[in-house]
Amino acid sequence: MVKIVLALCLVILVAETSPASEILELINKGRLTEARGKIAEEATAARREGSLLYYQALLEPDGNKSIQFLKAAFKAEISPRHLEDNIYRMALYYQADGSFEKLATTALAYLQYWENGRYRPEIIRLHSLAARQIGEIDQSEKYLKNLIEENPDNRYGDIGRLDKAVNHYRRKEYIKAQNICRKLANGKHDDAVTPALFMLSFHAMEQKRVDDAILYYNILKEGYPNAVGLDDLVDMFSGMERAAADNSAERITGTVYSVQAGVFSVKDNAERLQDRLKEYGQPVEIKSRTISDKEYYVVYVGRFVSSDEAMVFKARLESLEKEVYQIVAR
Repeated sequence: MVKIVLALCLVILVAETSPASEILELINKGRLTEARGKIAEEATAARREGSLLYYQALLEPDGNKSIQFLKAAFKAEISPRHLEDNIYRMALYYQADGSFEKLATTALAYLQYWENGRYRPEIIRLHSLAARQIGEIDQSEKYLKNLIEENPDNRYGDIGRLDKAVNHYRRKEYIKAQNICRKLANGKHDDAVTPALFMLSFHAMEQKRVDDAILYYNILKEGYPNAVGLDDLVDMFSGMERAAADNSAERITGTVYSVQAGVFSVKDNAERLQDRLKEYGQPVEIKSRTISDKEYYVVYVGRFVSSDEAMVFKARLESLEKEVYQIVAR
């Protein structure tokens, strides 16, 4: 770590040559083939200049080769405008590679050299991740606390809260984790909202709270139909339905089974779906549920006396509607 910090302090800051500026302009315009051609035209010695090495890292599709260019650029004479970017990209590589000791060292070096750098929030988060992975849990929590306090109302603060929820889930502190995720689920930053909803659904399933799991899945599906993880949740639901195939209502007094067809934050949307699904000859109901002070409208189809009957209807509904639904006990 000390070696990296000293190296940062001793970097020779040189002005970019005209060819380097031209190559950067080509990269910024997305003309990558031309940029590669310009680099190839440079003499071998010139290609070892810091900024050109950095550009080669940007143009290299192979991550392992790209990091070698980044390391070489770091050791060479690199323009000051790229030095900070270079170190940040090295940190991202170490995260992707799972080299958490190197990530911790690089993140610390960045923060010491650029205390208020452009990537400070991202680096603090990476530092927390590295600390958690190498077993320094207290340090990880400290970095997350700093990230949240420095960014109370923006996306970095919410991402820091999301990471705290992950830590709580890992320690099986479910109530603390769920409280954080419920607040994030009603937030305004999509990169915190979607994983929060996924975790609420996933861990509700883990705790056998199937109705809650399905509810959060549908909220996620309504707001973010292309979200990563939706298919994984569906696979989990399918497995649980097969396991519960013989769990009929006769064994649970007063229980009926319905197909949950959707969850909406706007009641008009729920009513439109209700009107369309009535053509299948089953009762269609809308029930409201409040989560973290936000009201949602759940559409249920059918009232079946056994899960077997519900699954038969669900299969028919999915075939005709080209959608994926879940069965809930009510």
